[in-house]
Amino acid sequence: RGIKRLNKFCIQYMPGKQKMIKEVQDSVRLLRRVGKECIDKRREAIQSEKEMPTDILTQILKGDALEETRDDENILDNFITFFVAGHETTANQLSFTVMALSQHPEIMERVQAEVDEVLGSKRDIEYEDLGKLKYLSQVLKESMRLYPPVPGIVRWTGKETVIEGVRIPANTTLLFSMFAMGRMERYFKDPLSFNPDRFGKDAPKPYYSYFPFSLGPRSCIGQVFAQMEAKVVMAKLLQRFEFQLVPGQSFKLLDTGTLRPLDGVM
Repeated sequence: RGIKRLNKFCIQYMPGKQKMIKEVQDSVRLLRRVGKECIDKRREAIQSEKEMPTDILTQILKGDALEETRDDENILDNFITFFVAGHETTANQLSFTVMALSQHPEIMERVQAEVDEVLGSKRDIEYEDLGKLKYLSQVLKESMRLYPPVPGIVRWTGKETVIEGVRIPANTTLLFSMFAMGRMERYFKDPLSFNPDRFGKDAPKPYYSYFPFSLGPRSCIGQVFAQMEAKVVMAKLLQRFEFQLVPGQSFKLLDTGTLRPLDGVM
């Protein structure tokens, strides 16, 4: 229901984008059709006890097999959510993190020292290693504060509410900007500086002002996986490479629903 309301909201203010909207809708239908084919083939392979990858789709289907009732639409929705939302966003997060570390060599040196201590020359990262990479977690969180891959979210009020004296009627569409709140001095001291220590163990927790994966029951379904994925990839990059930016980059940002470096990171 929320997605349908968001679509109506967007179409209302984009009357000149009807062709683009139709292309998006056609793409969604194609994605759902192909997604259903993938799910059907994987479910058949599981039932036939064939060898298969232990990826997210396999885990979703094995978990569903334990339920009393099967909800194919819900499985398809979750699969497409991971497929669509879990690629570009994480790639952009890693790009911004590399950019920020390259601008702050003292921070890069510190996080590389942690990676070297925890991983050494190990080829594979084990689950237990991730919990030991505490400063890397802080670096990734600080990167998302300044450069949230999804810079804003839309919510719909189910009932009338009042926030700081402002009455918000029921059935109102609201836009929350993670990008703006992450850069407000009201919530973060010296907000434009890149400082991973903001997320240290003893640092004050930025409740309700830092929410790169949204909040509440409708928060990002893939946030745990996304954080682990980013941590693994970033750890391997730091283990093997040192970063140095090519001079003359603009560092400008591009918001197309997701936030990315306008000119990439070189």
